[in-house]
Amino acid sequence: MQWGYRFVLLAVLGGGAAGPLAAQRTQENAVTAASDAFGVQIGNERIGLYTNDDVRGFNPIEAGNARIEGLYFDQQDRLATRLIEGSTVRVGITAQGFPFPAPTGIVDYRLKRTEGKPTAGLEFERAPYGGFSATVEANIPLDGDRLALAVSAGIRRFNQPSGGHNNLRAYGAVLRWQPFAGAEVTGVYGGFAGRDENPVPLFFPAGDALPPQIERGVDLGQSWDRRRAATQLTGFIAKLPLGDWRLDTGLFRSVKRSDAVFSDLFRGVRPDGSVTSRIIVADGDNQDESISGEMRLSHAFKTGIITHNVMVSARGRAKDRAFGGQATLSLGASTISKPDLRARPNYVLGANDHDRVRQMTFGLGYGLTWPGRGALNVSVSRSHYSKRVDFADPAATDLAVSSLPVLYNISGSVMLTRQITLFGGYVKGLEESLIAPDVATNRNEAPPAIITNQLEGGLRVALTPRLTLVATAFSVEKPYFGLDPAFRFGQLGSVRNRGIELSLTGQIVPGLTVVGGSVFLDPQIVGEAVDTGRIGPRPVGSVRRRSILNFDWKPARQSHWSFDSAIESTSSRIGNTSNRLLAPPRTTLALGARYRTIIGRAATLVRVQVTNVLNEYGWLVSNSGGFTYSPGRTAIAQLAIEL
Repeated sequence: MQWGYRFVLLAVLGGGAAGPLAAQRTQENAVTAASDAFGVQIGNERIGLYTNDDVRGFNPIEAGNARIEGLYFDQQDRLATRLIEGSTVRVGITAQGFPFPAPTGIVDYRLKRTEGKPTAGLEFERAPYGGFSATVEANIPLDGDRLALAVSAGIRRFNQPSGGHNNLRAYGAVLRWQPFAGAEVTGVYGGFAGRDENPVPLFFPAGDALPPQIERGVDLGQSWDRRRAATQLTGFIAKLPLGDWRLDTGLFRSVKRSDAVFSDLFRGVRPDGSVTSRIIVADGDNQDESISGEMRLSHAFKTGIITHNVMVSARGRAKDRAFGGQATLSLGASTISKPDLRARPNYVLGANDHDRVRQMTFGLGYGLTWPGRGALNVSVSRSHYSKRVDFADPAATDLAVSSLPVLYNISGSVMLTRQITLFGGYVKGLEESLIAPDVATNRNEAPPAIITNQLEGGLRVALTPRLTLVATAFSVEKPYFGLDPAFRFGQLGSVRNRGIELSLTGQIVPGLTVVGGSVFLDPQIVGEAVDTGRIGPRPVGSVRRRSILNFDWKPARQSHWSFDSAIESTSSRIGNTSNRLLAPPRTTLALGARYRTIIGRAATLVRVQVTNVLNEYGWLVSNSGGFTYSPGRTAIAQLAIEL
C-alpha cells in the first residue's frame, strides 16, 4: 500500500475577515459545483466522464479546441495551475450557444480571479506517492476594485506512480483592470519549468498476451534519461462595451521548449517479463511556439421577448515548430521485472526539421433566444490554412499544403415542456490531427489539419428542480491516423465514433449531491488498411464504455462535515492494431471526508481522501499501443487555513 500525505497551509493576511478570494478556497468542491457529468476542474479537483485530452474518444487540445475565457487559443502545452481556477469541457448541450463550437468538444479555461482586498497565501504539500511542494501567492489591489494583481509561485518535487520523480517550478500572474462599468482588461503571464523528470516506461507486448503484473512504483529508468522542459504563456484579454456592440478580444503567445526529452520503449514484452528490444529515444533542442487569438464583435437586440445576437469573428494563429533530429538508442534485450541499468551511450542529435502553420478564420454567427420556447445558433466561417514542413534530410521531400474550407455550425433547442428540452446540432470544423507518437519511425511529425464532422441530438430533463438528466446521441467522423505494422504513423482510413452519453447531476435529497454518467462508444475505422487486414476495425486505446458516479453528502443540522465517494469504471480497452489484445475492464473506488470550521477568524478546511481503495491493478493503453499500469492505492490529507 502506497501512502502519500498532503498538507496545505494557506494564510490570508490583511483586511481582518476572510475576503471573497479566501472564502472560495475552503468552499471549493467539484461535485457540488458541477452542472453536468461531462468534465469540470475546480482548483485541484477534477471530475467527469471526459478530461481535457479525451472527449468522445478524441483529444480536443491536440485538435486545437482550447479557449481561454471563451476566446480562441492555440495551446502548446498544459497550462500552469498558478494561472487558472479551473476548466470546463463544453460538449453536447453545454456547447449550445457557445460561439463557433468545435466538433470534438471545447476545453474552456478560467483564469484566476482578482479581488479588491489584499490577500496572501502560503501552501505546503506532502504529495501522493511521496514528494512535496511549496507555493506562495498574493492578491494585491492596486486601485481598489478597479485594478488588482494576483501572483503565485511554487516549487514541487513529485514522485511518479511508475517510479522516479520530477522537479517543477511554476509561476503565474494575472492583472485585471476594470476601467469602467462592463469593461475588463486582463493581462496574463506564467508557466513552469521541469527538470530531472523520469520518462514513463511504455510496454509493447510481443504478441496478444498482456504484460505481467509487476511491482508498482519501481523505477525502471536509467540514471541519465532525465527530461528538461519549460512552457510559458503570455497574453491579454479585453472585454469592452462599444455602444450597442461588445468587443471581446484576446492575443496569446504559447511556447513549449524541450531541452532534453527521452522516451523509454520496451518492445516485445513477453508474459514472463523479458523484453525483446529496449529502445530509448533521445531528443532535445525542440520548440513549439504559437501566437494566436481572436477578435469578436457582437451585438444583442430584442424584438419583443426574443433576444437576437449577431457576431463577427476573426481568429488566427501562427505556429512554428522545431522538431526531429532524435537519436534512437538500442539497448538490446531487457526486462520489466527489475531495473536494468546501462551506461550512457554516446550519441549526437541531428538537425531539426521545421514545421510552419498559418491559419486565419473569419466567421459570422447569429443566435436567437426565445424564453420558455427555445434557442437557435447558426455560424459560418471561411478558413485559410497553410502548412509547410522543411526536413533537415536533403533526401526527404518537403511538404507544403493549403486549403480554404468553408466551416459551419447549426444548433438549437426546443422546450417541449418546462421540464423537457430537446436539443441537437451539426458542426463541420477544421482540426489538427494527432502528432506521431514516440514509438513511430516518424516521431513528432504532425500531419496537416483535417476536416471533422459531428452530428448530435439529445434531451435534458429536469427530474426535480435540483436534479437534471441529460442524454445525447452523437456521431463524430474524421480521418484516422495511426501506426501501420512498420510503426510508421500516417493516415490509415477514416474513423467514426458513434455513441450515447448520459449525465445525472444535482441534489437527490437535501444535502446529498450526485454527479454520475456513462458514455457508450462504438468507434469504427474504415478504409483499405482495415479491408486488407493490416489493422483491426477499432482504434488502439479505445474503450466501449466509461462510467462515473460521484456523491457528496452533507448531513443535516450541521455545517461542518461532508463525505464524498467516487467510482470510475471502464470497459476493456483495445490493446493492439490487430484488435486481438484487450486490456481488462477496471473499476476504482475513492472515499473522502471534509471538515470545515472557523477557528478564531480563520476559515479552516480539513480533507482526507483515499483513492483506489481496493488497490485495483489495471492497464492503461495509449493510442500507440503502449501499456502502463494504473496507479495503486494512495491517501491524501489536506489542511487549509484562511484568515
